[in-house]
Amino acid sequence: MWKRAQERFRTRSLIATLILMLIVFLYSTVYVVYVKNYTRDQSYLELKKSTDEAISSIEGEFRADRNMLRLISKIISESGESLHSLGVTRYLNIYYVNSNISEAAILTSQNEVIRISGKDIDATGILDFDLVLEKGEHISTLQRDLEIPSLLDIRSFVPIRKEDKTIAFIYGTTTPSSIIDAWAPEVYGGHGIISIIERDTGKFLIDGQNRVNTFFDESTLKLLAISTGKTLDENIKNGKSGYAIARDYSTNEIMYYCYLPMTIANWEMVLSVPEKYVFEAVRPMHIGLYLLIAAEAISLIIYFFYIIHITTGSLKGMERRANMDALTGLQNRNRYEYFCQHLQQGTDGMACIYFDVNGLHELNNTQGHVAGDNMLKTIASIISAEFGENNTYRIGGDEFVAFRYERDEQAVRKDLRRVLDDIEKENYHVASGLAMATPDKKLLTIIKLAEEEMYRNKEIYYKSIGKEMRG
Repeated sequence: MWKRAQERFRTRSLIATLILMLIVFLYSTVYVVYVKNYTRDQSYLELKKSTDEAISSIEGEFRADRNMLRLISKIISESGESLHSLGVTRYLNIYYVNSNISEAAILTSQNEVIRISGKDIDATGILDFDLVLEKGEHISTLQRDLEIPSLLDIRSFVPIRKEDKTIAFIYGTTTPSSIIDAWAPEVYGGHGIISIIERDTGKFLIDGQNRVNTFFDESTLKLLAISTGKTLDENIKNGKSGYAIARDYSTNEIMYYCYLPMTIANWEMVLSVPEKYVFEAVRPMHIGLYLLIAAEAISLIIYFFYIIHITTGSLKGMERRANMDALTGLQNRNRYEYFCQHLQQGTDGMACIYFDVNGLHELNNTQGHVAGDNMLKTIASIISAEFGENNTYRIGGDEFVAFRYERDEQAVRKDLRRVLDDIEKENYHVASGLAMATPDKKLLTIIKLAEEEMYRNKEIYYKSIGKEMRG
């Protein structure tokens, strides 16, 4: 009585310990997931904040530049002076002194460019007054430089009007590299890559990786996740806002992207940052949490298997050994009798197949018991492959019984014939018998009927080979 009480107490204590450890593990897992999601969301917000700052800085430069151009355009329009006059040159010099990213010039209706230096240039083939006039006040796409053909410029055009007619355009010139250099905020310790893509064409206008005047090519990326739409290219060209994660094939790095539309022109700002820098600030926290959850998981697994080992391992091993035939791996007579006790009433549709190996005694005498064991293992394997290990039993030295739930006796006999053929292909032979259960037949009855048929077939076999059947 006391020993039994001790066993119950130990079992309940172990169960309580497991439940407590499971609760701690689940709580830790939920906490880790929460912290990871929270830090990820904060990292996304930081990415968006940096992108907003970049947009604000660059658009601020362009707006200040445009406002200065508007002011000078108004002064020139109201002055009545010739566009080639010294007065207009002085106004351009005022712009040049006050602007921190541009140089000013005037495009006339004859495609002539009036510059501060006084050296006018024919811009035909590079600038077209009529095309600029169609667009009105605007910021251009990439255009060739007037003096260095390999250099690309971005120009901000403002009309100069007299008597309600546009007679010329004053414009400020800047280069993609100067815009990147003038951008103030330091993004992710210098590891963020600023890009401005023209939505109409998909070209890089400004880019921290010197991809200016090339097309954005999503085929160089393996998209892993995206917050809106299906592709990054689609979102950029449609002026969407969102995030994306992709692997860059050229560097094999996972990159985080934030894309936001700009209002100064039909442009999209894209900030890309390697994953390791996006989560750099929170990585120590993540590592600590992962180590905690890993340590808890390992401890729980070790303890769980220890409990399994000391409480059930031995019993299961004993039960298995008690119910399994050591030679063939099939269920043994103990398990067979247990099955019979629990299915005394015949089950309609159950088939019982009884097997008895022919020639085992002779094989043992002529080739040894190893050959006999191999024979039994081969036959057991073929029978269990058809009827299943859970339905096949070795009930004696050379006797096997199998069960199958099948209402069609002819179907079972067809399967049995295939088993007998497979055994004969191995140069072995078994006698078999089959009986089908009906509602009025008990299990032991159909087993007896199957055994009787088996003995009749066994007798036929021995007569066919001219030998006397062993009892």
